[in-house]
Amino acid sequence: MKKVVIFVVYFLMMGVINVAAAKLNLNVGGVDPTPGTEERPRGPVLVPSVDQDGSTLTFLTSYADFTLQLFDEDGSLVFTTYIPSTLTTVTLPSTLSGEYEILLLPDTGSIYFFGTITL
Repeated sequence: MKKVVIFVVYFLMMGVINVAAAKLNLNVGGVDPTPGTEERPRGPVLVPSVDQDGSTLTFLTSYADFTLQLFDEDGSLVFTTYIPSTLTTVTLPSTLSGEYEILLLPDTGSIYFFGTITL
């Protein structure tokens, strides 16, 4: 038991464990470019790793340029922004509060990433 406590304290002191940020759970969807066909990725898909700390999103893995969109519970688009691959942190408007659907649309490929975010 003493070893476990020392181990946890060590990682807390090293800053490895970030208790303030929460990781966003993103899913993968596919865009069907042609009606009547089913387009699927032919290999593994790298899902962006995104941490949320309040209204700040931090992208831990680099990805292609993409558009970020937020939809409210009625499905209405409430926020959109373009995020270049060189940007690692995005601050969402402080006027947004509640639960939203987040959509990340990469400029390349026929896939997108989606999930739920609480602000």
